[in-house]
Amino acid sequence: MSVRRAYLLVVVVWIHLGDFVAAWAYQGGALPEVGWARLVRDMTVVLAACLCLATVRIARSLLLPFLIYGLLILLSLAMSAKGGVPLGVLVGSLGTLLIPILFFLVGYYCVRDPADIHALVACLVIIACLSAVFGAWDIDHTEFWTQTMQFPAYMADVKGMVYGGEPDTGLPYNFFIDLDQTRRAAGLLAAPLAQGMVLAVAGVLVVAAAPARLSASRIAIFLLILLGLCAGVWMSGTRGAMLAGTVALIGYLMTNRASRRHPLARLIVAAAVVLVIGLATRDVVDATINQTDGSSPGHWAAFQRNIDGFFHIPVLGYGIGRQGPVAAQASAISVGGGEGAIFSIAYQSGAAAALALLIFYAVCLVRLWRADREHQAHFALATFWLMIGFATTLVTSDHMLSVSGSASLWLLTGGAMRLLSRAQERLDAGAEAVA
Repeated sequence: MSVRRAYLLVVVVWIHLGDFVAAWAYQGGALPEVGWARLVRDMTVVLAACLCLATVRIARSLLLPFLIYGLLILLSLAMSAKGGVPLGVLVGSLGTLLIPILFFLVGYYCVRDPADIHALVACLVIIACLSAVFGAWDIDHTEFWTQTMQFPAYMADVKGMVYGGEPDTGLPYNFFIDLDQTRRAAGLLAAPLAQGMVLAVAGVLVVAAAPARLSASRIAIFLLILLGLCAGVWMSGTRGAMLAGTVALIGYLMTNRASRRHPLARLIVAAAVVLVIGLATRDVVDATINQTDGSSPGHWAAFQRNIDGFFHIPVLGYGIGRQGPVAAQASAISVGGGEGAIFSIAYQSGAAAALALLIFYAVCLVRLWRADREHQAHFALATFWLMIGFATTLVTSDHMLSVSGSASLWLLTGGAMRLLSRAQERLDAGAEAVA
C-alpha cells in the first residue's frame, strides 16, 4: 500500500470516527490533551492540500475558479482582520469556508489509480455500515451518550459548543427530532446530521460498486446492505440526507447504462425505489411541507432573511466570521439568516466568491458526466449524482461546509478528477507517440 493511500484511509477514518473516539478518551476531562487531535488532523489536511498545489498538475478549468474563490476569501479575511472579529471566530470561519478546496485537493493528491478509489469507497462503505448498525442501537440508549461517553462535556470543552445544547441532557439539539426528546440515530459519527449524509453517500456507492452480473445470493447481500443504509438515513432523521440520497440514487439508476441497458428496465427500477422511499418518508415530507415539525419554520425563516439581504451584500462580503456556525456559537452572527452554505460564503466573502465555488462545482459535474458517457465510469457517475444530490442542501444548510458531513464527497470528487486527468494525460501521450 502506498503512503498516499494509507494517509487517505487514515484521514477518512479520522474524520468519521474522530469525535466518537476522542469523546470516549476525553471522559469529561480525564484526558484534556485529546483536544489537540482535531488540530493535528486539520494541519495534515492543509499540508497535503499544499503539496497537491505545489507538485500536481491540475486542469485549468478546475484550478482557475477555486483559485479565484481562495483569493476572494483571503481578501475578505484581510478586511475582517481590521474589523475587530475575534481571532478564534476568524480562524474557525476561515477553515470552514476552505473545507471544499482542502478536501478536494487531498483527494486529488492521494488518488493515483483506480485501486485508490476502490479502497476509498470500501473504507467509506464499511464505516457507514458499522455506523448504521451502531445507530440502530444508540437511538434507544441516550444514557450511553450522557453517562458512558459524557458527550456533552466533550462538545462544550473540546468542540466549543456554547449554544444548541438540549437543557435536560446537554446533548446537541440535533440529537432529537422534537421537543419530546424523540431521538435521532447519531451513529459512530456522533452526529445525526453527518450520519445521514455519510450513509446516503455510502448507499449510492454500494449500488455503483455492484457488478453488472450478480448471482441471486450476491444480489440479496447488496440489497440488504443498501436497505440497511437507507434505514440508517431514516433513523438519523436528516431530511437533507433523505432528499440528497433519493436524488442521487434515482439519478444513478436512471442513467447507469452498464447495469440496466434497457431504458424501460431502468425506469421500472427507479420507480420502485421512489415508491419505497416515498412510503417510508411520507410523514417527514408532510411535516416539512406543512411546517409542523420543530425545525422547518426556522429553516424557512432563515432562507427568507438570506434572500432579503442577498442583493445588499458588499463586493467582498461583510467579512469572515460574520455568519456561519462558528460565528453563531460565539454570538458574533450579525448578517443574513445564518443557514445555507452558499449564503454563508456570499455574506462573508461576497457573491463573487459564492459564484466561483458554484462554477468549480459545475466544472466537476461536466467532467464527471462526460467521463461516464465516454467510458462508462461507474464511480464517476455515482459521484456526479451525489454532487447533484448534495446541491439540494446549498441554500438550506451548512452540510457542504462541514467536515464530517461533506468531506467524503469532496475526497471522492478530487480522486475522480485526478483519475480523469491521468487518463487524459495517457491519451495525449499516446497520440503524441503515434504522431
